[in-house]
Amino acid sequence: MKNLIDLLPIVQSKVVSPVLVVLGAPWPVTQVVEALAGHTVTCFQMDLFQAQRLREKIAQENLSAEVVVLGDLWDVPGTFNTILYPSPAHADRELKIDMVEQGFHLLEPGGKFITLSEYRRDDTFAKLHKKVFGKCSEAPRSEYGSCFWSTREGDQPRRRHELKFHARVNDGASQHFVSWPGTFSYGEMDAGSRAMLEVADIRPGDKVLDLGCGNGSVGCLASVPAGPTGSVLFVDSNARALKLTELNATANGVKNYKLLLSSDLLDVPVGEFDVVLANPPYYANSEVGRMFIATAREVLRPGGRFYFVTKMPVRTIPEIVDLFGQVDSIENRGYTVVIATA
Repeated sequence: MKNLIDLLPIVQSKVVSPVLVVLGAPWPVTQVVEALAGHTVTCFQMDLFQAQRLREKIAQENLSAEVVVLGDLWDVPGTFNTILYPSPAHADRELKIDMVEQGFHLLEPGGKFITLSEYRRDDTFAKLHKKVFGKCSEAPRSEYGSCFWSTREGDQPRRRHELKFHARVNDGASQHFVSWPGTFSYGEMDAGSRAMLEVADIRPGDKVLDLGCGNGSVGCLASVPAGPTGSVLFVDSNARALKLTELNATANGVKNYKLLLSSDLLDVPVGEFDVVLANPPYYANSEVGRMFIATAREVLRPGGRFYFVTKMPVRTIPEIVDLFGQVDSIENRGYTVVIATA
C-alpha cells in the first residue's frame, strides 16, 4: 500500500473537493487524508472494525475527515467532484468492478474517478474505466504502480453485482441465497459453514447466535430446525454483510431475527443463547477467533452449545478448553468442528 501513497502526487492536481476515498487500510488512508489537507474528504468503509481504526488514526494525526460505514458505495450521502480509489493488488477483482461502477453514480457531472493501482501493468482498471465511463486516461507507468482517471459524462442505470446459489443442510429444505462482492462466501455456500451446520444440534425454540454472519446463510439455515418459536441474531462487523443478510433472511422466510453491526461484540446480550455458531476468518488475524470464543462463553445460557469450525484445531482447541473446559471435536468435510457446552 505504500506504493499507492507514492502514486498520489501524480494525480493530485486533478483532485477537486469534495473528495470521497474508497476503502483501504487505516494507516495508508490516513496518509491519503493528510496529503489531501485543505480538501473536504469523506472516507467510505464497509467494515466497522476498519472504520474505527481509521477514525483513531485520523484523530491521532490531528486530521479532518468524515468516515462513513455503509453497505454500498452509492449509499454515501451527497455527491462528489473526485472519487479516489487506492486499490491494493490483493483486492478482490469483483469488488474492484463494483466500486468503480457504483462510484459513477456519486460523481457530479464532470467529476473524476481516480484509481491508484499497485500493479505497474494493470489492464483490469484501464478496461474497467473505459467500460463504465467511456474513456480512460492513464499516467506514464511508474515504479510504484499505475494511475487511471475518468470523467463522468451523462447517466446510466445502476448495476448490482451479485451471484446466487442454493444450499441445504442434511435433509432440510433448500434455501436460496444472494451474495455480493466484498462479503464472505461469495457465489457459493462455504464448505466450513456447511460442515459446522451438518453436526450442529439445533432444537425447536432455540435462540441462535450467528457470529460473523457474512451473507446470512448459516443463520438462515439454522432457523429451520429452531422453528417458529426460535430466533436468530445475525452479527457482523461488515455493513454490506448485514444488508445482504437482511435480504436473504426475508427472502427465505426467517421470521424471528435481528441484525447487529458490531466490531467488539459488547452489545450481544449476555446469557441468552442456546446455540452459538462461529466460522471465523482463521487464516487472518486470530484476534477475531479469540473474540468469538470469549463472546460465546459469555452469551450462552447454562447448557448452551458452541460450535466453532476451523482448519487450525491445534491452535484453536486449547483456547476453547481454557474457557469451556472439556470439548469435543468432529472431522467433517476436511474441517474440524469444535463443540463446547456452557
